[in-house]
Amino acid sequence: MVLSRFEYKKARDVADAIALYKARKGKAVYLAGGTDLIPLMKQKLSMPKAVIDLKGIDELRSVTSKGGYVEIGANVTLFELKNNAVIGDNFPALHESLEATACETLQMRGTIGGNILQDTRCLEHNQSLEWRTARGFCLRSGGKACNVVKGSKICFANYCSDNAPALVTLDAEARFEGPEGKRAIKLASLFTGDAFKPFAVRAGEILTHIRIPVKKTKGAYEKLRVRESMDYPLVGVAVSSSGPGWNVCVTGVGLKPLIYEVRNTSEAGIKEIADKASSDARPAANTVVSPVYRKKMVGVLIKRAVKRAIGEGK
Repeated sequence: MVLSRFEYKKARDVADAIALYKARKGKAVYLAGGTDLIPLMKQKLSMPKAVIDLKGIDELRSVTSKGGYVEIGANVTLFELKNNAVIGDNFPALHESLEATACETLQMRGTIGGNILQDTRCLEHNQSLEWRTARGFCLRSGGKACNVVKGSKICFANYCSDNAPALVTLDAEARFEGPEGKRAIKLASLFTGDAFKPFAVRAGEILTHIRIPVKKTKGAYEKLRVRESMDYPLVGVAVSSSGPGWNVCVTGVGLKPLIYEVRNTSEAGIKEIADKASSDARPAANTVVSPVYRKKMVGVLIKRAVKRAIGEGK
């Protein structure tokens, strides 16, 4: 698969990147690690007029602790982050999610910001242009209806980040800078549930940093996948706690993560949340595993993650 022609620009800093975007009147995309964007461009699912490379911006490559927070630059690679002592010592759910993401080769290239802002996925969409032409375009590719749920005018693609659910359970905050200035939002508020605009990101904005309150937490991340490396989560569950309750976040079973709180960690309390999450999950037949199995595994992985995090399982 060959990339379409595009203009390439390398930004010196965040302000320069935003200026380059504005000069191209929004007909541009930002490039970090490229592990999500480049395959989309090869499949002709993204055909930007210009690509603005952020990799050389030093301020996006650091991990610092200050004011009771750890601040992670969006261009820190997953490999760098999983080997960071602050992450390993305080945030086991995040550390495990980083270890579970793809393989080390891709971890050395992919960035935490890119993993959070990765596009949603579906077997009927993430294919070559030739495949989609022969099959018939789905709703998201410009067709008239969803090819998974026949006749539906709703897209059922899956948000498949490993790392965002762990960050949500840690009460993380996302910081942006764009043509309208700087702003910060809770990471949990980033997801819209709209396949055509899955993130509450304004035009031209750059995700610059992720901030996490520095607290010693317990936690775990469980992932359903076919292959041990490379695969996106068919279901992913992150759990974290710094006190008596637990935060739970589920990925891979819809357009945005499912978020819950567990206040009662008795077997009955864990089962209640696991059953609710399984009931709430509405997976479609758009992955290599059946939706019935994925729906059941939501509850299984929640029970497994919480019990392992509190030291009752392996």
